Amino acid sequence: MKGQITSQALADNLIGDPATRNYYVYLPAGYDTSDKRYPVVYVLHGSWGNENDYIRLGPDLDRLTAGGEAGEMILVFPNADNKFAGSCYLSSPTIGDYESYIVKDLVAQIDTNYRTLPQRENRGITGCSMGGDGALHLALMYPEVFSVAASMSGLYDIEHDPQWETDRLRFGFEPQDFDDLYDERFFAQAAAAAANPDKPPFYLDMPFEIVDGKGSIVPEVRQKIIAADVLHDLPDYLNQPVRLNGILIYHGTYDGSAPVEIIRNFDKTLTEMGVEHDYIEVYGNHCNLDWSVVLNFMSDHLDFSQAGDQF
Repeated sequence: MKGQITSQALADNLIGDPATRNYYVYLPAGYDTSDKRYPVVYVLHGSWGNENDYIRLGPDLDRLTAGGEAGEMILVFPNADNKFAGSCYLSSPTIGDYESYIVKDLVAQIDTNYRTLPQRENRGITGCSMGGDGALHLALMYPEVFSVAASMSGLYDIEHDPQWETDRLRFGFEPQDFDDLYDERFFAQAAAAAANPDKPPFYLDMPFEIVDGKGSIVPEVRQKIIAADVLHDLPDYLNQPVRLNGILIYHGTYDGSAPVEIIRNFDKTLTEMGVEHDYIEVYGNHCNLDWSVVLNFMSDHLDFSQAGDQF
C-alpha cells in the first residue's frame, strides 16, 4: 500500500529537496479481516535507494508467518533519498531533519492511520548499508521510540573506512553541480555532519581539497563526519534511561563496501562497552544476505502480547 507524508522536519532544507515523500506499507494477510493490532518494523534503504528497494520483504514475511516462523508485522518502507544520494538518516540545515522525519512525523502518521501497537516494545527498525547505519543510529538515539534494531551491511566506524584514501586521490577537485558529488558517500556524510549554510550551492564543508596538485583529506571535516558515525552514538546510548531489547549486527565476510575487519572490531567494542547485541557473520557480500534472518530477529524480540492472536 502506497502512502505519502509531508514532513515539516524536511521543509526549508537548503538544497531544495521535497518535504513530501512517498512510502510503502506492507500489511499482514489478515489485516482487512480482523481487528488485531500489529507490531511495526521500519525498513530503511541505502544510498542511491528509495522506498521501493525492499518491498519484496512483504511476501518474504508472508512465507515466514505461514510457516509459523515469524509473527505478523506491519512493514514500513520510507523514502530518505536526497540530492547527495542519501541522507545518512541524520539532520542538518543543509539536508533537513531526517531524524525527526522518521522518528516523529512518520511514526506518528503510521500509528494514526494503521492498526499498530504504538509502544516502543512493539516497534523495530532495520536497514541495509546506509539504511543499516541509520537504523542503528536512530534506535540508539531514540530507544524510547524503538525497542529492536537490526543492521545489515552497515559500516558504523567511519574513521577506519579505507575509502577515505581512495576518495582522497579521486576527489581533490572543485565540483560544479550535484552530479559531481552523487556517486560518493562522503559528500552525503559531509552534508549531514559538516553542513555550512554560508557555502552555496552545496552548503557543506568539502572533505577533500587540492594540495600541491593532489587530492588531500581536510582533517577538520573528516573529524566532524567521524563524530557523527554510529560508533560515537554509543556513549549517548549508554546514558539513556532505557535499553533496546534487541540489537542485531548482520554482515557478510566478503563485503567490499564495509570491510568485515571493521565490523568485527565494532562487535568487540560493543561487548567491551556492555552493549548487549547479537553478531552474525555469514558468507556473503554487501547487502546480499538473507533477510529472513532479520525478519525472524524482529519477530523474536518485538512484543506481540497485545496483538490479539499471539505468535
